[in-house]
Amino acid sequence: MFDHGPRRIAAAGFGAFVLLEVIAFLIAQVLVGGTAQRDPEAAVRRLLPAGIDGVVSAPGAKPETLKTPRIMGAQYAGVALVAASDLSSVRTESGERRAPIGGRLLGFRVADGVCEVKPCEEWRTLNPQVVIDGESQDLPGSGDTFVVTLPPGSHTVDLTIDADGYAQSVSVLDDYVDTGNIKLLGRPGQTEKQVLNKTFQAVERTSVPLQYPDGKSYDTFNRVFTVEYVQRRFFLNGQTPSATNKVFLLVNTFYSYAGQSQKYVVADEVTFVDERGTVYPARDMDPDEAVALIGFEIPADVLSGTLRVGGSSEKVAANGVSYTATLTGFELDLDLA
Repeated sequence: MFDHGPRRIAAAGFGAFVLLEVIAFLIAQVLVGGTAQRDPEAAVRRLLPAGIDGVVSAPGAKPETLKTPRIMGAQYAGVALVAASDLSSVRTESGERRAPIGGRLLGFRVADGVCEVKPCEEWRTLNPQVVIDGESQDLPGSGDTFVVTLPPGSHTVDLTIDADGYAQSVSVLDDYVDTGNIKLLGRPGQTEKQVLNKTFQAVERTSVPLQYPDGKSYDTFNRVFTVEYVQRRFFLNGQTPSATNKVFLLVNTFYSYAGQSQKYVVADEVTFVDERGTVYPARDMDPDEAVALIGFEIPADVLSGTLRVGGSSEKVAANGVSYTATLTGFELDLDLA
């Protein structure tokens, strides 16, 4: 029999040395950033596919913030899509999960949008839905961040609302905004009142002499015009413009005769001319005859123009006499942006 003891001891010692060398090498590789780096994509591939049915609340998801929110506005509330992007994985009740092969995990976040009647109500009062290739799904009842699993071949994902008689939608996948949306309420700050408080003098000449409060008759009168404010609106006293890409341009303007305090509406003597030269006639926008609120229906993308006061109009005096009034008026440039 041969004595193998010393060889076994030597072999064991050599093996321990090799093991220590390997461990040292691996440690060195980690310290210098060698081959032991992690592969995030490989880590995601090792996850199980997400078993998500429909749209789910995902408070921990972090979709990319949009540079420009996609907003749908209504009379009392609005909803804005503020973030949307594909996600590599999402945390579910059963752990972190990836998208199924060939599919996508789409995350998005919503917030309050624009409304016309302040203070605005919360976005959930509009009951927004997600429509995936024509199929509508309600949003979960809590949270503001959501995830949906898209099967292979999905082409459209839209966030939609139906309020005040107007159906509106924006895409979650790209920057498409439906042409039927209320354009005025698609961006913040478009309905703010612009206070002007401008005063102008104008001369009115009548075709027949008219009796003044002092008992004398005149055919020339001085008017004092005031333009208090301008404002763009979509919903007004139960009225709306004829199309969602139009607005009411309101002008609170009135006049009084020199030495009198009574205010008169001037709808038949006022026009608005936009930057393209299109002329819009005025109309009285308030059912109360004592309220001097006139308006014009103009395209929502008109952001400047001129208010023109003047011209000739047919009138009836207090004694029933008809006459023509010719007004030498004024112009006021308006910046609506």
